[in-house]
Amino acid sequence: MQATLNSEPDPRRSAKAMEEEIQEEQWVNAQRDLAIAYLQKHNVDHIGVGELPAFLGYPYVAIWAVQSKAAPGRVGWWVITGDCPTDYISGRGVTNPRLAMEQFSNNWKVYSVEMKSGKNPPDIEIGNDTNRRELGDLLERRSEILAEWANDSDIWRDILDDNELPNP
Repeated sequence: MQATLNSEPDPRRSAKAMEEEIQEEQWVNAQRDLAIAYLQKHNVDHIGVGELPAFLGYPYVAIWAVQSKAAPGRVGWWVITGDCPTDYISGRGVTNPRLAMEQFSNNWKVYSVEMKSGKNPPDIEIGNDTNRRELGDLLERRSEILAEWANDSDIWRDILDDNELPNP
């Protein structure tokens, strides 16, 4: 699922492949812009968002490392964007994008239970009284997909060190 964005097109690639690469790059840039705007909206003080996502599941999800202002060189937050709610979590104890994905999944599972019962979970902004239950179902499905991906060693093999891979 991890993709590498190339700045120079390969002349041996087909026009269709090059167009797909351009679309992916545009999508990634738009998702990064979305992550930056979301952090700004929530007054998250940081040094910057990675130029490329730490995890890319194009065109479904991107997870971004956000550099801490308090501890430069370290991840202070993780942001998720894509075909899911844009959200962020603390980087404390979350040392890689797989663990971030797992944390987003766990959080969304809890939120979805509350939403499906008609309650508005604290500290989040998803929907309103008329669509909260429906969005709770959708959030639960997204949390299940993230949990599957977080536990799939094949996805993470090229992204993480061996000691960071999920247990089989």
